[in-house]
Amino acid sequence: MITNFDHIHLYTANLPDTLHFYEHVLGAEPVGALVNNHGGQNHLLLLAGQFLAISTYPDGISPQEPPSHGDGALTHGFGVAHLGVNVRELQPLIDRLQSAGVTVHDPPRGAGAVRYVYFTAPDGVVIELTEYVVPDRLRPAVAALHAFNRAIHAARRVVGKALIDSATAQ
Repeated sequence: MITNFDHIHLYTANLPDTLHFYEHVLGAEPVGALVNNHGGQNHLLLLAGQFLAISTYPDGISPQEPPSHGDGALTHGFGVAHLGVNVRELQPLIDRLQSAGVTVHDPPRGAGAVRYVYFTAPDGVVIELTEYVVPDRLRPAVAALHAFNRAIHAARRVVGKALIDSATAQ
């Protein structure tokens, strides 16, 4: 039985730049690194309570120039359209992305409960930022959801660090 969503693993052609982007532009928290089966390292980050494993391409797999983007996906994809993350406010993060030289695909879209925007992160990863626009009566529920997600993030930090400590002690 599946218990939870565990991680997303991203390969990168430029590990320092990719780690810098996820940590310093998107605010992912570094947890540590584990040796992988290819002799490299899987760098474990926490982004919004979810693990991201980032490593260089293993021998025999080479990066390709990513295709252009369509509506929230690459025009020549492989089944995954994009990674979606929720933010409290779109504009401050859009400004930070643009300051870092990231091109946001289009102006924010959406009407009603969700506003969203897409951009392409390093290595061709399309990311969607969503912002919930809720009526005043739902604001306490959204605040509770944010608190719950912060608790999940903290718990995953503890578990992730313990797993890394256990694996590196062997």
